[in-house]
Amino acid sequence: MSFRFVMGALVGMAFVALTGSPAFACKGAENLLRDDFTEADPAWVVAWPDSSSFDIGGGKIVAKSNPGTWAPISYQGQFFPGADACVDIVAPTGENVWAGLDLNSDSVDYIPYITGDGKAGVSRLDRTGWLNPVPARPFAAIKTGPGAVNTLRVVWSAPQPDNSQQPSNPTVQVFINDQPFAKFKVKPSNNRILGFAIQTEGSTAEFSNFIVTQ
Repeated sequence: MSFRFVMGALVGMAFVALTGSPAFACKGAENLLRDDFTEADPAWVVAWPDSSSFDIGGGKIVAKSNPGTWAPISYQGQFFPGADACVDIVAPTGENVWAGLDLNSDSVDYIPYITGDGKAGVSRLDRTGWLNPVPARPFAAIKTGPGAVNTLRVVWSAPQPDNSQQPSNPTVQVFINDQPFAKFKVKPSNNRILGFAIQTEGSTAEFSNFIVTQ
């Protein structure tokens, strides 16, 4: 399936500026998952190995998707109902390319991503097709150029218990390089799966220093 962005007018943009403390590192008190990618954990599952590759080792994932395709890899070792997730990304170079975190919630993918030319956004995929809850836009905090490393942080809350009188918080917050980028809404669920997603058009992206806390 091809995943293309239209970098047009930003009418209806869903991002909301955030305020808060520095966001380089995940801030939860409890560590849920840390992977330095020195060796491959079998819980990482590539959805379409015939049209993409995610090579794990040496402290990073080197990821590539064939031209005209996007590709995810998901961590199948546990669910993350609520979490604070961080990863360092070297985005692919070229046009219509990107790399980001993939939050799969009730079989719907939400992908906060960074492009190689200094843009960021959030896309959503379900059985009907693609949407853009946060359309792609330039973001000054993103580092560009060959080998530039950007830290992407995404924070969301677990659903309230069934007998709770309080509503669940649907807000997902996105930070890039210590700067608040956007908020968007996702129905909270207990079966949320976390991973990465790319479209590289034959170029490569890299992921490293993956940490999940709560």
